[in-house]
Amino acid sequence: MMNARRRQMEMMAAQQQREQQQQSMNQINSDRASPSQYQLQPTMTMQPQSMNLTSAYDDIPVLDPTDLGFIGEKPTSFSSFESACQHGPLTEAQSIVSSENYTPSFLHHGLVLALSAGNVQVAEYLLSAGAPIVRQTPQNVLSAPSEMQAPLFELLMKHGWTPNTPGYYGAVLLPDVVTNVPLLKWFLIHGANPNLGPQRDNRDRMGGSDTDCCVALQTAAARGEVEAVRLLLDAGAEIKNGVPLHYAAGACPPGTNPHVARVLLVERGADVNQAEESRHMVAKYAIVYAVMAEAVNRVKWLLEHGADPELKGAWGSAVEYARWMGSEEMKQVVEEGLAAWRSRSE
Repeated sequence: MMNARRRQMEMMAAQQQREQQQQSMNQINSDRASPSQYQLQPTMTMQPQSMNLTSAYDDIPVLDPTDLGFIGEKPTSFSSFESACQHGPLTEAQSIVSSENYTPSFLHHGLVLALSAGNVQVAEYLLSAGAPIVRQTPQNVLSAPSEMQAPLFELLMKHGWTPNTPGYYGAVLLPDVVTNVPLLKWFLIHGANPNLGPQRDNRDRMGGSDTDCCVALQTAAARGEVEAVRLLLDAGAEIKNGVPLHYAAGACPPGTNPHVARVLLVERGADVNQAEESRHMVAKYAIVYAVMAEAVNRVKWLLEHGADPELKGAWGSAVEYARWMGSEEMKQVVEEGLAAWRSRSE
């Protein structure tokens, strides 16, 4: 949800970005007489320009007019350099970089390509040559071949990044790796805090993470990744920070086993009648999510474990939603559960 709102903000800022890019280029051009096409002149004393943009790498300083080509998602192409960064050889990348005094933006562009391609050697060289690691840089590792991702993250750690380093609005990478159990284990072994996550209110693009977040655990629960749920709980993930049971009840892809995740979460303290707190219209209770998902077996299990079918969210209670939109089987299961619930309450 946070990622969706962030993308919306970035789209809304697109026009502003284009205008500010032009303004920045005009300002930089006014400060220098004859810029070279791709590198700084040795005698330049230009101060870094502040970039108030909302693009992927706007936290990289702009030192040269051509740097503006490296700020967005698809920088200007330099075919030989790009090819060397992606496919090697390392000597080609070294030859290009050592031939001129290239800017951090240029080097970062090569680093992004090397990380995405899984080229550890070139990535290591570019980092040693001054390529910066900014907030969105580590995300590119997830595009690399799976067997190269841990070595690349190891490399970034040698240069100051950690699994808890925040991206924009405090987002961390842990929720993005819950479906890759070996990589998830690597993150947790190297200190990833499962309770860190994006700011709920998007208060500060360059700020830190919220420390009472449940995004990683909820993502694992929603994907039916039982081993990931267990690993996160063992690493200290707090169920009370969110509603992972709701995610397990309402959204599990085909081929997964949501039942085991539900059992595990309840065993670890999840309340089957916990209300979801949100500024938005939400189903609010795990059993309502399960009814809305037409997940009959999940509804049966929740009822057997004490779920109240009369608790109401934005779309009514489980009873009301089943009567309104449920299949005949769902209606029967919920009505039987309602009768049992009332008999226990008498």
